[in-house]
Amino acid sequence: MSRLFACAIVAGLAGAVLPVTSSTAAEGIIPQAEQTPAERALKQAADTGRRVEVVSERTEYSTTFANPEGTFTQETHVVPIRVRQNGRLVTADPTLVKGKDGVVRPRASAVGIEFSGGGAPADAPMVTITRDGRSMSLDWPGTLPEPVLDGDTATYPEVLPGVDLKLRASVTGFQQVLVVKSREAAAHPQLKRLSYSLRTDGVRARTDEAGNLTAVNPAGQEVFTAPTPLMWDSSGVPDGAAPSTLRSAGEALAAPQKTQGAKADAANSFDPAIGAKQAALPAKVEDGALKLTPDEDLLTSPDTVYPVHIDPYVSGGRNNWAAVSKNYPTTSYWNKSDNVARVGYESQTGTTWRSFFTMDSRNLHGKKIVRSTFRIKNTHSWSCTKKPVTLYLTGSISSSTTWNKQPSWSTAQATVTDSKGWSSSCPAGNLEFSTLDAATKASANKWNTITLGLRANESDTYGWKKFDASTAVISTEYNTPPAAPSALDTIPSTRNSAGCGDTAPYGYIGDTDIYLTAKASDPDGGTVNVKFHLWATGHHPNDDPNGVLIVNQTVSVTSGSVAKLKVAKSTLLPHLQTADGNFSWKAQASDGSLSSDWTPPQGAPGCRFVFDPERPSTPPTVSSVQFPSGDDGWPVNTSPVRTTGQFVVTPGGATDVAAYEYWSTQDTTVRTATPATLNGTVTIELTPTKAGAHYLYVRSVDRAQNKSDLMAYLFYVNGAAAPDKPGDLNGDGHPDLWAVDGTGTLQRYFGDGTGTAVKASQAASANGQYTDTKTTRRGDWTDDGFEDLIVLKHDATEQRDRLWVHANDGTGGIDQANVRELNVWEPENDHWQGADQILAIGDVDGPLDLDGDGTIGPNDRPGHPDLLVRKGDQLWLYFGSPSGYLDEYVEQPPVLIGDEGWSGLELFAPGDATGDGRVDLIARDTSTGVLYRYNGTGPNGEGLGADPVQIGTSWTLTNRPLVTSVPDVQGDGQPSVWATDASGNLLFYPQIKGGGNVVGSGLSGFRSLT
Repeated sequence: MSRLFACAIVAGLAGAVLPVTSSTAAEGIIPQAEQTPAERALKQAADTGRRVEVVSERTEYSTTFANPEGTFTQETHVVPIRVRQNGRLVTADPTLVKGKDGVVRPRASAVGIEFSGGGAPADAPMVTITRDGRSMSLDWPGTLPEPVLDGDTATYPEVLPGVDLKLRASVTGFQQVLVVKSREAAAHPQLKRLSYSLRTDGVRARTDEAGNLTAVNPAGQEVFTAPTPLMWDSSGVPDGAAPSTLRSAGEALAAPQKTQGAKADAANSFDPAIGAKQAALPAKVEDGALKLTPDEDLLTSPDTVYPVHIDPYVSGGRNNWAAVSKNYPTTSYWNKSDNVARVGYESQTGTTWRSFFTMDSRNLHGKKIVRSTFRIKNTHSWSCTKKPVTLYLTGSISSSTTWNKQPSWSTAQATVTDSKGWSSSCPAGNLEFSTLDAATKASANKWNTITLGLRANESDTYGWKKFDASTAVISTEYNTPPAAPSALDTIPSTRNSAGCGDTAPYGYIGDTDIYLTAKASDPDGGTVNVKFHLWATGHHPNDDPNGVLIVNQTVSVTSGSVAKLKVAKSTLLPHLQTADGNFSWKAQASDGSLSSDWTPPQGAPGCRFVFDPERPSTPPTVSSVQFPSGDDGWPVNTSPVRTTGQFVVTPGGATDVAAYEYWSTQDTTVRTATPATLNGTVTIELTPTKAGAHYLYVRSVDRAQNKSDLMAYLFYVNGAAAPDKPGDLNGDGHPDLWAVDGTGTLQRYFGDGTGTAVKASQAASANGQYTDTKTTRRGDWTDDGFEDLIVLKHDATEQRDRLWVHANDGTGGIDQANVRELNVWEPENDHWQGADQILAIGDVDGPLDLDGDGTIGPNDRPGHPDLLVRKGDQLWLYFGSPSGYLDEYVEQPPVLIGDEGWSGLELFAPGDATGDGRVDLIARDTSTGVLYRYNGTGPNGEGLGADPVQIGTSWTLTNRPLVTSVPDVQGDGQPSVWATDASGNLLFYPQIKGGGNVVGSGLSGFRSLT
């Protein structure tokens, strides 16, 4: 959205704006008067003339900036630039440090990486890599010396005579190299076939015919990958020192010549130099070991130049980049830990390389792309002679991408003619390629990712280049169109049951000035310009050559507010006869750059009212102490949700008032209030349960049943000061119960803090709404402070199971107007098709400190409830998000918690049962009636699928047909259980112990408790 004039406009809005937040609960906690972090960043950018980071939008892979022009720029990286660490998002740092336990680890990596601090394999593995609680370890067949640490590298000297072992950490994996320093060392018999003991936990490691290794979880998903191992000698030339015979005369004078042995560039320890002799190593997983067979000729040939390097490396990152080599056409270089991307033809070894990069593009959906650039650091070129390299939009890549299995090379994006990184005359630096075409297509087609490929001239060795894949970033500037205006109405109100009056019956307005109102909203926030068009019905200039726009005016408001335009009755009077007093109108939103559709849409009839100046306009007046009028903005002294407000209604100048009819946006039932005397006042009581803008509609009725114009009283309701206690459905501080009865109707039972739960007189839902559903609840899924219901139901039309949030209306009832679907971006992450159970477990990972100040504030990511899905023997953990997408964050896809024995278990969510700050899990073995507790130990669901502790027996399906666990009913810090017995009684177990107390009855035939 464009906000070039946002600061100048905001100061002058008082007479034109009714600040309104959405009446949906999802926007209810924060008053509209408070700017979002994005809006604050936009204002700061406009004030300073410099872009400002929107800290609240930080992720492991991306950074978002607000620009002075009112647009946003998101920079999305291929490799994580930040990682989660103890509830904070910190800068990624592979620098190695030795812990108090003697284990060597990177300071901050996206996966767990542990190197041995020295000693025998029994003391610690040589290396362990861990992701989502699943790990793979490699052991050196012998005692390791204490390593020498240098940045990201640990060197274990003389692991064999004349052989050093080097382990190098990256943010997403590790690289292992044996450095064979001499011909004598190369003769060691252990080098004829290397065998590393391989241990796995939760993954199965395998190698293909080419020697590519993958470690997959029981669902078949790749957790760790490693390409075919490689070995090379030191006969090559370090970067920046290609042979002078291949240089121009000027370049040859400055070009270093071949360097031998220990004099070779240190980078050669992990990256073959140009012209080095190379060989792929057959690799195989067998007999509990990773076995490599070094090339005997390369290892011992008379012309071999030492040191010789023998290299396997492993990646466990979720970054997606790949390289392919013509010399090794079946080798997968997927997410290489060395982060060296190569392109072009290199004549010394006759090899040709291409590289690919995949970036997340979900944030671009529906955006107007201003510009987009792919940037990557060129670390080495064959010379300083500028040579072209071209960036393409390609098909998708995976761990199976090889030279023989490349994606399609779709569309050339840009060609850059440059060379960097050969010498000080052309030092390493970034190359930038326009990706406007790719980003625009991603926006229009709603692509989740963009995959780009780099190629150079593959017949010209001077086009050879290396790049640092960890620097690959796509930077995209975008603007978001504002939403079409909503909630259109007039003052006095002419809304009817169909909306703004675009269908009959049309509302009448008497002898008064009129206001046109419409709510404006822009996903980017900031200022929105709302244009109003009004014309005599049937005489729009598009329909009538003689027609005119009576009103064509624009009002500027802040996003989320209501624009209000006064139309004086004197403006309408000259056009009264044109359409017998019928007037139509529409509204359109703009951010100064992009415009929304019209409301009602273009081509559809406009909103409509009848103006009758002969008819008195005497709507009632309304006032409230608890909820003052919002005509001039959000009052500072308005009350929070669940406050009962008294609304005093007076005749407003009308005579012969016998009664008042009223309804509200929360309760649309038309009710009547009768004053004690003719023309008297009445007091209406309302208890709003939603934060945001509300309307109370009132009109007077005389003794002849004539009705006045309609008064629309706007008031605002503050959100709850804090979320409800877990399990509390109505805000009284005591956990309550939802239950689906035999008819499929959701009933509510209100607790009193003792374990007693009394059935409410009114059901929480319509009859039969929850037939053939699976339900669960724990936590606030709509950001209004209320605990909500999650529902899994089969959609017969679409022939699939769909997952929904049914919002609590604040009383334990279901807000039928606030139902939204939970979804996933990636189809392969949908594991609830045919699921046996869903369980809202609470917030497993907790809030995330994005700005590093040690507190959770507006710039941070608040906690959000998470969800377990049990399907057969598999148990999946989904991380919730405000967007409703359960794989919203690239770094947090669904985690497979367990894959064996879950089909016979029924799960319950007790909250933190052990007092360690982590949510736990209770499971009932439905065949034996034994209860188990799984103690959560980490933010990725660690512990929820391992080491169960037996906590009860005799909980069979016959004995206790329905069971649900609720955190801390009695305030003793212990989880409690409600259950039914075979007679339909409701029993309460204070601490999941003993025989339980009967606290209710009449639940025979019920389908579920939650």
